[in-house]
Amino acid sequence: MKIILGIPDLRLPIWDLGIPVMINQLSWEKIPWNNETWVDSGGYQILMRGLSLNLEAVYKKYLYLNANVFMSLDKPVSPCSSVPKENFSNFEYLYHKLDSKEIIPVVHAYKLEDLKKAIDFYKSYGVRKIAYGGIVPPTMGQKGSRSLVKHIYKFIRKSLESRWIHVLGAGSPYMRKVFHDAESVDTSTYRIKAIHGMIIIPGKGERYVGERKIVWRVKRASEEELETLYSFLDSTHFPFKPDLTHWKTRSMINAWVLINSSYENKKVQEADLTFNELEAKIGEECDKLSRTLL
Repeated sequence: MKIILGIPDLRLPIWDLGIPVMINQLSWEKIPWNNETWVDSGGYQILMRGLSLNLEAVYKKYLYLNANVFMSLDKPVSPCSSVPKENFSNFEYLYHKLDSKEIIPVVHAYKLEDLKKAIDFYKSYGVRKIAYGGIVPPTMGQKGSRSLVKHIYKFIRKSLESRWIHVLGAGSPYMRKVFHDAESVDTSTYRIKAIHGMIIIPGKGERYVGERKIVWRVKRASEEELETLYSFLDSTHFPFKPDLTHWKTRSMINAWVLINSSYENKKVQEADLTFNELEAKIGEECDKLSRTLL
């Protein structure tokens, strides 16, 4: 599984680790490193800020950004919604206008008939990679939504066995267990946790090392866990001094642990469902979700 780390600005030289990175086209005018770079369209941020989806602006930005992979401009929707028509037309526009660049379409947790429609539409273009997006808020929410996004992912995986699937925002240790057979994931969790005083202990998960009283549901790192971390950093040749007192160094440590640890082998054990069983599960869960919203 390829781990791609999100980078919002130049304050943290994560590119020095020589790993693939992902940027949001809304925040960048040029790419000052040589790392493999993926570009997110910013569709989710545009929606959250109440901005309009400006396809022409995205096209112009993609035209001159020297990156490897570009996400199509998609409109995120709530689970079990219909696929917005502009998601198809936006992809077609970028795909044809930027034929020398790799454009990845994004599939969300649509209702079943629209999920099938989206998969068939993008398959007809012969794309090598497809992204599964919009999974983080519902996955982290109520149990029913978590189950739904997992079953929709399994349906997409079965439908696209020979294609590369990237799961947006799913690079945390837990998410990598859930989406263990995805070809790639991305995450900014390494930085967010570090800012809040947390580090990722190999094989354990997040622990707090800050000076303040703990206000999150996270344990304070024990001496034994810190020794595990230092030993891991030493054995994997972490290229910086492991200082846990500053958020920037904590971020670099978290990034290093994420890209040098394997969580996919500790996958969440679940039954292998057939297409018919997955369709039934998705239908039931969408029906249940719609009833809770009434």
